[in-house]
Amino acid sequence: MPIEVKDLTHVYMPGTPFEKKALDGVSFTLENGEFVGLIGHTGSGKSTLIMHLNGLLKPTLGSVTVDGLDLSDKNVSLRDVRKRVGLVFQYPEYQLFEETVIGDVMFGPKNLGLGAEECRARAEEALAQVGLPDAALWEKSPFELSGGQKRRVAIAGVLAMKPGTLILDEPTAGLDPRGRDEIMALMRAIHAKGTTVVMVSHSMTDVSRLCGRILVMNHARLTLDGSPADVFADAARLREAGLDLPPCAALAERLRGAGFAGIPGEAFTQEALAPAILAALGRGNV
Repeated sequence: MPIEVKDLTHVYMPGTPFEKKALDGVSFTLENGEFVGLIGHTGSGKSTLIMHLNGLLKPTLGSVTVDGLDLSDKNVSLRDVRKRVGLVFQYPEYQLFEETVIGDVMFGPKNLGLGAEECRARAEEALAQVGLPDAALWEKSPFELSGGQKRRVAIAGVLAMKPGTLILDEPTAGLDPRGRDEIMALMRAIHAKGTTVVMVSHSMTDVSRLCGRILVMNHARLTLDGSPADVFADAARLREAGLDLPPCAALAERLRGAGFAGIPGEAFTQEALAPAILAALGRGNV
């Protein structure tokens, strides 16, 4: 289910003293099955951009097309769009409200107009998918769960709507290391089943470990779009955008500058950098 964004511009409060251009001529296409990281400094336009991808905001100029549906078309059903594109906001656990876990996850499918049996089946499948298969837990209040479990319940509520594309805004924010690892493993598993994933993140480490493509926003514009190796190779433009390299990519950059030959641009994770350093030492390329 490709998503095409063409010349997208969004202006908040136009014609007032508070007018602000949040997006300025942004264009890209998300292909089926991609895992894309969306990064940028605070206020760069990331949140405004993702809210256009499932119709929460309408373009001031330009267009967003989801699976052939132009989201600016008044005849397009936003319910149909949100079947295709699921959006998980930052700290989604604060949006839980039902009395039980299963009731909360069933809420989305109910809004799609599905019958009770189908809603229940989808909720059970989604809870199993996020690693919460215990039926006894489903009948508990979501407020009795840990922070990581609450977040997985919130993600399950979106997965129960069976979107082809899942967008997550800072999915590991505020979690302890164990919770971060659990959510990262969950995102890998969701992507492995064929879902297109877009992850908004301030963590360059998370982006480097998970994503096959990175979009960089800076002052309302899309300034970089490419593979992690290509994006991290342009350290100057990243720093212009107020971003740092991932720690391993920064170390690789320093090592190359210190004379370590043969450290590849792809060595931006610990798993890739360690053997590259050992190989360089073994070759005597120092």
